[in-house]
Amino acid sequence: MACGAMRATCFARASAGARRERRARGHWTPTRAETDVSARTMRLLSSIERGDGGERALGAGGQTTVDALRALDGRWAALRALEGGGRRQDDGPEFTRRRRGRVEDTLTASDSATDATGVFDVAVCGGTLGILAATALQRRGAKVCVIERGPLAGRDQEWNVSRKEIEELATLGVLSKEDVEACVMIEFNPIRCGFHGNGGKDLMTRDILNTGVSPARLVERCRARFEEAGGVVFERAVLGGVDIYDDGAVLDVSGKSVNARLVIDCMGFASPIVRQIRGKQKPDGVCVVVGSCAEGFKENTGADLIYTTTDIEANMSGQYFWEAFPASTGPDHRTTYMFTYMDARDPRPSVAEILENYWDYMPKYQNLESMDDVRLKRVLFGLFPTYRDSPLQTDFDRVLQIGDASGIQSPLSFGGLAAILRHLGRITRAVEEALDADCLDRNALRAVNDYQPALSAAWLFQRCMMVPHDAKPKRDFINKLMTINFGVMENLGEDVLRPFLQDVVTFKGLGKTLISMTLTKPLFVPNILLQAGPGPIADWFKHFAMLGVYDSLSSLALKGLDATAPTEVGAFGFLSPRQKFMLRRKCEAIVYGAGRDHTA
Repeated sequence: MACGAMRATCFARASAGARRERRARGHWTPTRAETDVSARTMRLLSSIERGDGGERALGAGGQTTVDALRALDGRWAALRALEGGGRRQDDGPEFTRRRRGRVEDTLTASDSATDATGVFDVAVCGGTLGILAATALQRRGAKVCVIERGPLAGRDQEWNVSRKEIEELATLGVLSKEDVEACVMIEFNPIRCGFHGNGGKDLMTRDILNTGVSPARLVERCRARFEEAGGVVFERAVLGGVDIYDDGAVLDVSGKSVNARLVIDCMGFASPIVRQIRGKQKPDGVCVVVGSCAEGFKENTGADLIYTTTDIEANMSGQYFWEAFPASTGPDHRTTYMFTYMDARDPRPSVAEILENYWDYMPKYQNLESMDDVRLKRVLFGLFPTYRDSPLQTDFDRVLQIGDASGIQSPLSFGGLAAILRHLGRITRAVEEALDADCLDRNALRAVNDYQPALSAAWLFQRCMMVPHDAKPKRDFINKLMTINFGVMENLGEDVLRPFLQDVVTFKGLGKTLISMTLTKPLFVPNILLQAGPGPIADWFKHFAMLGVYDSLSSLALKGLDATAPTEVGAFGFLSPRQKFMLRRKCEAIVYGAGRDHTA
């Protein structure tokens, strides 16, 4: 979603008192789940662990050991146990705190890490994807540091995006064109979408998630350009908390203080700042993903964007979907993911149980006799909570969430690279203008993550693709719905189908699809209403109506962005810098909120 650069690794270890204070300020260790991990899963994961003694990148999907699986199930159990209170209902200690006075009145030479570096314009917390935004800002003149709790390095598995999406990094100056080419490891077509019981009528498309990008090379190349431009990296560094003052923020980084005008939170779903803001709020939905990369596949041409081989599970726990992509590490290497959407209520299967189902179902999906037909290279699992009140608006001055931490990704996606690439240009412009206009208060930063009806309207899709804990639909309901929906969009043409496949919802595309479904399958519509429920349908219709309003205003908003660009010196001269900043953010919210950035 890089002449003398100073690289700061881990600072000196904090005192015992400082460590106790960090624990008191919100460092949370999830309770270890009393989860039964099968002997088969333990054997397969252990075999991979024995073959890989290197240091792994951290974050979602970065750790794939048995202990990591148990820890993930501990977090999953904790999410289900939440009482469902509103935001800021947490009684726990504060990770981010508002302080009176100025930063310069509080820092001493003994605890400051800024003596050699000075004050940063931006401190980016979370480096695996945060390095993209950090590099964009550093190379545009801001003074930026990156704070990463592990090694600042990409992971083993490839990230799949389109060629157009990854080339955006060259457009923004994050990477050179040569760097982009070096990061692209494989390209493939066609891309298949198909559903169980559809009579073999699969939909074939091209150039969507068909480019495999090496995270290791991507992060390495971005870091080189970031440091080349003067950026500073603090890696293997513990972020112990953030104090907000009148003139800046002070970050506790491994017991030392780092001073910045703005803190960008790119720490993903598990961000301690996000946990503090959301408190005991229960997720509205969860996507659980398990998968692996293995070698030995005889059929390894093309990819699956979304596919099913079964109906809803007999115990009504959910519908399993599949993705599959060729891997660049060998001609017979293939990555397969199995995922499902659920609400965060009990009873729900553990991630370990879903992984056990993966071992059983993957051979059928890939026309294998058993898992013994292939040799595992990596095993992957992750948990992605989603909230209807997204994107998340900050509760603090000088703190801004981006990427998965902001909830800007579609509720149907896993977040990650594609989501941050779509918004990287917008975020870079907004942060640069916020620094120039000193619009770093909470209200101004909330405008950066303003309401987007296209994102909110996507919630109905996730609702219809999950099985609520108290529902018992016909087991073929979801497959029938998906078959009808994709068939309708295919008939309506690429201008309707392609944005949807790239997680972009538009008013015209969605409207045409709904009308066509109603006319061609009128008897199925009541099933959709029954499955979604009257409350969610009514809530969704409000967002659909706003999507229409935003769509009607999007052309004007695009003209407004052009007219108020910083290069247009004389434009809107009667506006103060703050007024111009807020106007531009509203215009961006309209463009992105209408899905018009897809064609802008």
